Amino acid sequence: MSEGKSLRGKVIATTAIGLAIVLGILVIFAIDRRPRTHDARIFAYSAAMASEISGRIVQILITNDQDVAKGAPLLVIDPAPYEFQLRQARAQVAALKAQIALTGRQVTSQGSGVQAAESQVQRARDQLRYAQDTRQRLEPLLKPGFVTQQQLDEAKTNEAAAEASLQALSRSATQARQAVGDTLSLEAQLEGAEAAEANAARNCDLTTLRAPFAGKVVGLQIAEGTFAVAGHPLFSLIKSDAWYAIADFRETELPRIAVGDRATVWTMSESNTAFEGRVESLGAGVQSTDQDGPGLPVTSRDLNWVVVAQRFPVWIRLDNPPPFAMHAGLTASVKVHHDGPR
Repeated sequence: MSEGKSLRGKVIATTAIGLAIVLGILVIFAIDRRPRTHDARIFAYSAAMASEISGRIVQILITNDQDVAKGAPLLVIDPAPYEFQLRQARAQVAALKAQIALTGRQVTSQGSGVQAAESQVQRARDQLRYAQDTRQRLEPLLKPGFVTQQQLDEAKTNEAAAEASLQALSRSATQARQAVGDTLSLEAQLEGAEAAEANAARNCDLTTLRAPFAGKVVGLQIAEGTFAVAGHPLFSLIKSDAWYAIADFRETELPRIAVGDRATVWTMSESNTAFEGRVESLGAGVQSTDQDGPGLPVTSRDLNWVVVAQRFPVWIRLDNPPPFAMHAGLTASVKVHHDGPR
């Protein structure tokens, strides 16, 4: 009887050990096929909202945690100084246009004077040619007695007078041409003034800070009267149309994770609710020491005195999670369902 009990006990013990081994193998297989980590957080892209111009804030149109649409006005900077700059720029443009018009009329008038001077030069040239022809006709007629010496002398005098007149008129025409101005310099100044006007108009538009995308306002800690400095962040805007879980997996688990794998995400605040998503990217590099390259994600090892597997960030994009459950920075757990080879 005792031998039967002993044998039955051995069978039960052996069966229990076998089941434990099988169960352990199944657990290891499940873990191997479905890597998971509790080292994860919820993330959404955000922008530090800063004005491109400086000035006193006269209106704040938003509150903390408010949802805003793309293009919605967020705050208003005192527009008066920028409106004055725009009026000044417009006046400068108008003045240059008037000056260009006046100079253009003067140039037209000067051009008419040049044309008149050139006409006089042409007439003087014709008169000189006529005087030269007359002298040349009379010279052969002097010796036969067909003309007198006085007539020839008068022809020579007329020729000399015509030549002197041509020289004088040519100098006057040259001076008239040199006196003709142009509007090129003024037109260049106008181009610069129009650019200044466009910039002043842009600055006027920038007195209203608008949302670059639909999102949620966070970190608002200012009131009307605050002086906004160009480029200095005033608050942040979370881009709420895409939410991610960034999970740090051990490097030994990366071979069992691939882009496109399904993933399940739990957060501490909604521990009974599972959010579904897809692996969007695997970290290509991390910064674990001060000597690593700049701009790499920072992940630290758990221990310094033993060799510990490094962790790499895996990005999971969530499939339309409920807005009320999403907060940037929430602690999360992630399980990846790797159903095929990489």
